[in-house]
Amino acid sequence: MGMHIGLCEGRHEIKQNNGEALDGFIFSQVDNPMDFLSHFEAAKDFFLESICNSHSDIHYTLYVTGLTTLLTATLLAAEKAGVESLTLMHYDRESGNYLPQDVSPLL
Repeated sequence: MGMHIGLCEGRHEIKQNNGEALDGFIFSQVDNPMDFLSHFEAAKDFFLESICNSHSDIHYTLYVTGLTTLLTATLLAAEKAGVESLTLMHYDRESGNYLPQDVSPLL
């Protein structure tokens, strides 16, 4: 099973490379990008909830939207929540598509 998720809703219009919408976002609105602990807890809760609601291993494809503090918190939370399969998708201005970076071996 796989989930295509965005890091932060409303920062950019994000679609998968095939044009389909994402399954959701980890963060909806961020008032304080420097609230590191709250971001970590929110991301951990997101992963734990999706893992509990699934009856199989989940491969997460995460579309990165900037805000390095959110990405850092999300990577730490994924490791702590036991995520085993995670690919980051980075926007490539030249192609207009997202390029994958598999970070699963690092979790």
